[in-house]
Formats: sequence, structure tokens, C-alpha cells
Amino acid sequence: MEYINKNEELIEQSFAGRYYILDSTITRFDIYIQDYILYTDVYFSLPYHRFKADKILKLHFIDVSEYELSWDKNYSFFTIERYKFFKSEKGFYISFNPYDESEKVLDDDADIIFCNEVEGYFI
Repeated sequence: MEYINKNEELIEQSFAGRYYILDSTITRFDIYIQDYILYTDVYFSLPYHRFKADKILKLHFIDVSEYELSWDKNYSFFTIERYKFFKSEKGFYISFNPYDESEKVLDDDADIIFCNEVEGYFI
């Protein structure tokens, strides 16, 4: 695994183009508890056209306080058309299906994760 960065620096690198999850596909979720801390790992297949070879991105959400991930077999599995990813007053926040792209936590956002730390890796 190749470490990318963590927390605010990871978010900055996301939008600066170091990695970019728009048009990627979520291929796997791992949700587990270890030493009384909830973790969520989300794996993305990054589009081939942005890299010389296919890459897998792993976002490792640490000390998750809330998550809501949904699935409907009538739709393709989590192609990221837009998202929001920022630090809020409740911790780091990501929505893979946001109502809008503002840096606000909205009740209408879907497929969300709140956590205290987040790390990124290329696999």
C-alpha cells in the first residue's frame, strides 16, 4: 500500500488532483470494530483515463461516529457522480450522494460517513 495523506491534507489533495474520486466506482465497504473503535474502509476503482494503470484507492475512516450507506440492486453500484468531503464541527464528513455540493451537512445528503480521522492509500 502507498500512503497518500490524512485528515485536512488528504482532503486538499483530493481536490488538487492527487487522487480524485469523481467518476470512480466504489467496489467494497469494510465496516468493523477494533479496540472499541468503529472503522469504515471504502475502496474505489479509479478511472483508467486518469492514470497509466488502474488504481485502487482506499479511504480509511477512523473512529466513525455515524454512517449511513444504502444499496439498491436496481442501480449501478456507487458510481461517484458528485460528492462532498470536508471537516465539520462533528469531525470529517463525506457524502457520496450529496443533495448539493456545499460545505454544509444537510439532512438530504445520502451515503454519509462522519469520523474523527481519515487516511488515504493507493493499493
